[in-house]
Amino acid sequence: MIQADRILQEFIVTEKATELSSNENKYTFKVHPSANTVSIKQAVEKTFGVAVTKVNVINIKPKAKRDRARRGRLGHKAGVKKAIVSLKEGNQIEVI
Repeated sequence: MIQADRILQEFIVTEKATELSSNENKYTFKVHPSANTVSIKQAVEKTFGVAVTKVNVINIKPKAKRDRARRGRLGHKAGVKKAIVSLKEGNQIEVI
């Protein structure tokens, strides 16, 4: 089992993620590749002290790309596992 402090790797700040957090009370995190929905829920509740209602998990697979700096050789973009966490009404996470 992964420790709770290693499950949540970073908070994703994009235009879409910011809109979700302000309008729908949903927050987006980059999570550990072997984390599941139950462990993500427990980690968010323990770290931020909020009530989680739903967790959606998205796996983004690695993608092959040509690298111009290395004369067109193939390289790979890293794969990422993201979690969109819905919070109970009235709870929120302060992002600095």
